[in-house]
Amino acid sequence: MLFGDKGYIEFKFEEQIAKWAEFAGKKGNEILANPNQLAKWLQCEGTWFVGVDVLPNDSKGNFKSVKFPHTFSRLMKNINLKPYHKAQLSVIFPGYPRPRAGDSEAAFEYRLKRDAAHVDGLLPIGTEKRRYLIEPHGIILGIPLNNTHSGASPIVVWEGSHLIMKKEFSNLLSKVPPSSWKDIDLTDTYKKARRNCFENCTRKVIESPVGTGYALHPLALHGMAPWVSPSEGVESSNRQVAYFRPLLNNVQDWLSIL
Repeated sequence: MLFGDKGYIEFKFEEQIAKWAEFAGKKGNEILANPNQLAKWLQCEGTWFVGVDVLPNDSKGNFKSVKFPHTFSRLMKNINLKPYHKAQLSVIFPGYPRPRAGDSEAAFEYRLKRDAAHVDGLLPIGTEKRRYLIEPHGIILGIPLNNTHSGASPIVVWEGSHLIMKKEFSNLLSKVPPSSWKDIDLTDTYKKARRNCFENCTRKVIESPVGTGYALHPLALHGMAPWVSPSEGVESSNRQVAYFRPLLNNVQDWLSIL
């Protein structure tokens, strides 16, 4: 099994990962210095730079002078993925979270108290924001680009949540041809499964320094913790992470990844 019972993998330090992260971090800082990029991607009252598809890697994750780490590419070869997109540059700043544009009071409370926990690829559609499988990801790969303190909004994941999600979605989608999965309203099933995860799964904080990384099962419930300033020591300026979420070649694989 790739992801095991917990639904995530933590990678130990490797020089090749650190080299890739160093180069990506330099590119990321250039992007953060661009007023146009800030205007486009800063959310949550300036506490989150969303940065979708802004890093200049190629479809294999390489930069011109730095190759994508073998550790990650070996893992991802086990999943039938489309070519990689340009990586997201996600940057969290002190004070996160603040309300995001369009957040209701309940949505902000969920962001604050439940880490905005979600399953990627289930996009809110229409005025009622019903959830549909629009982007069937095969993996969520996070590569830290800077070192920061433990309270600086780390990623959190609910251990074993992918198994609960897989069971609930399989019960619904097994009666539907994969070509029609994108048309099925998953909202009620998703909310039921999410409640089950909160009640029965351990919330795990993943704290990864530069040179390491982590991979989440695409059905894992995950989010970002609120920023907590250290009681002692130096406050970090931000937390920077590059994310890859390549899509699956075959949507039916969404429920068969182990």
